[in-house]
Amino acid sequence: MRWYGVLSILASLLLPTRAIFADDAFHIDYHHALLGSPQAHATFFHKPQTSTNASLLYTISDKAVLGAVNPKDGSLLWRQPLAGRPVNNASSSFLVAGERDGQIISGYGRTVACWDALNGRLVWDYTVPEGTTIHGLQAIPVGGSNTNDLPQDILVLATPDHSNAHAILSRIAGDGSGTRWEHKDSSLSPSSSASIAASSQHVYYITKSHGLLASSKAKVVTLDGTTGHEAGQTSVAVDSDPLGDGGEYSTASCSGFPFLISADKGSKSVKFSLLTNPNPKVVGLTLDDKGEDIEDITVHHACDVTAPTHFLLHIRGKTCQWAEIYHVDVKSGGATRAYLLPATEEKSAFAATGSGSSVYFTRSTESEVILYSSESHGQLGRWQKTSFRATPGISPSHTVAEVVSKGKASFAVRLAETSQSGNWSLVRNGELLWTRPEMLAYVNIAAWAEDAGPDALAEELDLESSVNPLTGYIHRVKRHLTDLVSLPSYLQGVPETIVKSSPESDAIARRNLVGTKTVILGSRRHELIALDATNAGVFQWQTDLSSHISPGAEMKSIVVDEGRAHVYLSDGALIVINASNGKVIEHQSGHGPLSNLVRIPGGPAPAAIKVEADGTPRPAEDSAAVHPLEGNTVVTISDDGKAFGWAIGQSVEKTWVLEPRDGTKIINAVARAEHDPVASIGKVLGDRSVLYKYLSPNVALLIAESHSDLTIYLIDAVTGAVLHTSTHQAIVPGTDIPAVMSENWYAYSFTSRDPATEGIATQLVIAELYESSIPNDRGPLGSRTNFSEFSVDAGVRPHVISQAFTIPEPISSLAVSQTAQGITTRQVLATLPNSNAIVGIPREILDARRPVDRDPTASEREEGLMRYFANLELDPKHFLTHAREVVGVRKIMASPSLLESTSVIFAFGHDVFGTQIAPSLAFDVLGKGFNKGQLALTVVALFAGVLALRPLARKKTVEGRWGQ
Repeated sequence: MRWYGVLSILASLLLPTRAIFADDAFHIDYHHALLGSPQAHATFFHKPQTSTNASLLYTISDKAVLGAVNPKDGSLLWRQPLAGRPVNNASSSFLVAGERDGQIISGYGRTVACWDALNGRLVWDYTVPEGTTIHGLQAIPVGGSNTNDLPQDILVLATPDHSNAHAILSRIAGDGSGTRWEHKDSSLSPSSSASIAASSQHVYYITKSHGLLASSKAKVVTLDGTTGHEAGQTSVAVDSDPLGDGGEYSTASCSGFPFLISADKGSKSVKFSLLTNPNPKVVGLTLDDKGEDIEDITVHHACDVTAPTHFLLHIRGKTCQWAEIYHVDVKSGGATRAYLLPATEEKSAFAATGSGSSVYFTRSTESEVILYSSESHGQLGRWQKTSFRATPGISPSHTVAEVVSKGKASFAVRLAETSQSGNWSLVRNGELLWTRPEMLAYVNIAAWAEDAGPDALAEELDLESSVNPLTGYIHRVKRHLTDLVSLPSYLQGVPETIVKSSPESDAIARRNLVGTKTVILGSRRHELIALDATNAGVFQWQTDLSSHISPGAEMKSIVVDEGRAHVYLSDGALIVINASNGKVIEHQSGHGPLSNLVRIPGGPAPAAIKVEADGTPRPAEDSAAVHPLEGNTVVTISDDGKAFGWAIGQSVEKTWVLEPRDGTKIINAVARAEHDPVASIGKVLGDRSVLYKYLSPNVALLIAESHSDLTIYLIDAVTGAVLHTSTHQAIVPGTDIPAVMSENWYAYSFTSRDPATEGIATQLVIAELYESSIPNDRGPLGSRTNFSEFSVDAGVRPHVISQAFTIPEPISSLAVSQTAQGITTRQVLATLPNSNAIVGIPREILDARRPVDRDPTASEREEGLMRYFANLELDPKHFLTHAREVVGVRKIMASPSLLESTSVIFAFGHDVFGTQIAPSLAFDVLGKGFNKGQLALTVVALFAGVLALRPLARKKTVEGRWGQ
């Protein structure tokens, strides 16, 4: 088999390999630019310009992020966080499109904003009065002969937040020039509901009170659309369950003929009232219950003023779902059922689309897409879904559609549907075109899956060594014969591999060098998701744990060990997952609330320690075979801001308490990472002397905060002794105070306000710890052979050198790069929320020994020190995200790769970003300039030269022996 090895070496030499770590922007890094889960009432197709027939897909997610997506490939064209950053549970947001003017208008909080539909630039904004919140948004046409030259006006409803405020209905000029008219309602209480609707001539303001004394009627105030004057007022009977848009009583506001629709819970009929009638009458619509209880009803209508007033009722029963289509007589105000769509056991999602004088209804299930006309029950088109991942039970929760007629009997249907798993996909005629993993926007915890389970080859070798020699030898021969089966296919692929290069081969070569890293993510939606962190964040599996999690509980921590992911919940429960496929292995109920979880050394594996809300730790009950080792120390923080030290072994014992001064609370504790190797115990100076590092595994950093002051405590975790403190004043309340520790240094950042100038600045502080201020001196304990934390002279404090830098913008989180041996220079990783970027600052720049007010000496220059400047400009070359905008990142994780030069980085929060960095350059991997072809030719030439010179050398040797 010697020739087989030669072939393998030549193939590896000739494989075209691209540079992996030398500025491989957009090749080795990846970015999931996310919006969040699209809201059904704020998602639609819309043409951004009247001069084109191409539509874009617009949405506002439940994280208050407005965005435009290209329907062709799912790429994000632009996005705008309406709250300045992604937020949670922002369901009360509104979005309407302005026809002919290329604008879309959003409403969230107190702000109405108009955006350019093509590029997302802000055109104008309007703020409703203080004490109110936007509760309705509607585009209405502008009257007059020059209608086509003016943008549409906007109708805005602001409801009160407290009893002292009033509800205000305003008509805002579409060009942003201001308010045309206002209608105030002082009788609306904060607990009442209100909605709006508009026709070509009138505006309808609908209110209904709630509570024990509430009536079963809704009040409808009709206003003149041009002046805002009240034209009439009436009461309409409604049921308790509104079926309109966004949970309101009114619906079809954008169709030109709005109506009220409602039902009782579990009722078999609905109440319908057309608002455009002078005296709206109540029409009862009896539903076909299919012989079972009705659980939910949803209304779908076309948003087109030229389309007929037809609507669909999507009815969900216990075992099946169906739909009923109704036609509205706009003159009499009645509604009649036109036809029914058949009931199916598959869950369905419906969408209504208007096109001129036609209305289309689209039905999407797990397996197919069906197109209907609102006129009759005949199917206009039916397509089986293809290219979908075979996951049973994953059905669309809501969808929007775009229907294009290609002839008398040919249609093209595009569906943008949101599935129950959190994916947002586009389906064209049943074919899946793209999928956006929007469920990643809700990730709040993550863990590296470093241990993927037992190695198959290692298990085979263990088996062979545990049996008698003859049986082991036979087993090994069989194993080698089995491996030879794949040899022919490998040899067939060698020539193609040598000649051709492909992204797949580059990715394989990269993974072989860096290794495979899997990260397991936990979301607020009670889902676990696994991504390949070294292969463009490729999705591996997804598991919904909602059925295993009690109401109100949330995921607190994920620990991966021996191929299993242990998910700890806030109620103390534990869920064990197979880390390779996401299947649930075990579920244990909780025995008390859990505030945090830490891992300490134990036998035979690390032990998990649960921390309760009062700061008391206790060993987890999930593994009786794992016991904490004696001598472990844990630092916890209680809800009242005190720090406690605990000695954990066979028992748990409190050793010390640190209580800050009055008015100050300890808010965070930071320790060195579990994997933080130290390659050198000292720092070599320019004159070849050594400044020895203060390396203690027992140091911890405590961050204490008052209203305007910040105090940093460096403590000995064993005794609770304070080794160093630093205090900063005039801290801006509510800002982030991130911190990180590694080796013999720590860094933290804060934002402060200058009392004199009222200027706000962000500081990044770096502090280094040494055993002594004198080179080649180990300090008072240097000559000691034995050491105890509790000895009389053990309280020697480290020599601390610190410097502060003013940086251009705040930092929301800090982390440090990690490598296998700690030889590579570290980088401080910081997230910049204002720039939506992640920057890696080299430690050389943040060296606390940089000379102040003078240039470095020759010896200091040899160390790489540079003159200290208070202002630290962030070099664009250090931005790991390059030109990308990474929004909402809350945490950065780093993990060592198989190469000492390389650290794998993963960031999450809203967007997901990953990359690989080489802080000391790629010293252990061939770069882009290395010519493998020239090396192969050189080897071949040397081999040919040896063959050519071999006869001459042999002849010379023979002649020399005869001459002796």
